[in-house]
Amino acid sequence: MSKFNIKGIVKRCDDYGKLVNRYCGPVFVGFATSLITLIAITYFTIIFPATSDFSNIFFIFNFFCDLSISLFLTYGIYFNYIKAIITKPGHPDLNSNLINNINNNINNNINNKNNKDTTMIIDNIKWSYCKKCSKPKPPRCHHCSVCDKCVLKMDHHCPWIGGCVGFYNYRYFFLFLSYLWVSVCYVLAHSLPLLFGGYLYSKKYTEMDRLLVIISSIGSFITFVAVGSFGGFHAYLIGSGQTSIENLYPPKKRPNYSLDSIKDNFQIVLGKGDYWFSGLLPINYTPVGNGCDFKLNTSNENKENKENNDIKESDNRHHNNNDEEDSISENDNLINYDTDEYNRNNKQ
Repeated sequence: MSKFNIKGIVKRCDDYGKLVNRYCGPVFVGFATSLITLIAITYFTIIFPATSDFSNIFFIFNFFCDLSISLFLTYGIYFNYIKAIITKPGHPDLNSNLINNINNNINNNINNKNNKDTTMIIDNIKWSYCKKCSKPKPPRCHHCSVCDKCVLKMDHHCPWIGGCVGFYNYRYFFLFLSYLWVSVCYVLAHSLPLLFGGYLYSKKYTEMDRLLVIISSIGSFITFVAVGSFGGFHAYLIGSGQTSIENLYPPKKRPNYSLDSIKDNFQIVLGKGDYWFSGLLPINYTPVGNGCDFKLNTSNENKENKENNDIKESDNRHHNNNDEEDSISENDNLINYDTDEYNRNNKQ
């Protein structure tokens, strides 16, 4: 009875969490936007002017370079954040042609409750079946219990963008994390000398100015740690050709979608341009492909199969050698027996 109650409590908490994620998404987005805007305003109105120097031409040049970098990073944050929110992650598109290619017996397999892994071939791609949506879904597609939809190449549901991170908005999401992390590093590099140097506590600044700088510095440091850890994890996922969901499975039980190199894995997500930094620019970009067909890396499987075949061949050779040794020993016994018989006959 106690186990049943615990399961019921856990399920109820999970249901409440889904409701919070579904209906409080705008609250999370509003909070994140407000915090980013507060730090940006504080930086451009208090921190940046306090650290600028116009005493000679070199410092004036440094001022314009510093300002240009700051404006570019700010634009990168807002552009990628807005695009990550408004760009749909992508959902399976079942047009009439795809539906006509579905196996006629699929309905019988779906109705069979014992068949948990119903699969079908659509346009030479192996699709599975989502029992929650009652629709087919392609590889790397998962059902989001918060959005109640299947999402192409789903990574996770993010309350900070009020939706899922998937095939079409993953680039914007990752670049948002990247620009945000670099920006808070930039803010801390300017605010910490001002905060601990004593200049902030002069009569030039009001209590409100000091409070805003302190709040911005603390918020930037927390963001530096949190976004740095989270963004570093996603950089590892991109470099290894994984998603957050795929990373949960043991390596031997998940498909290998990693390409030939880390560079190729990043280019397939961020895009490829004329320059090495083209994929990092805050511009509109549509991923290559349709979110349904992904190239599998079968090199590890081929290597394992080769190793298994080598082991089998070695075992077979060892077994054959043993058989040969046994036959040789039997022949030796026969020869010895015949020799003894011959010797006895000659004596007689």
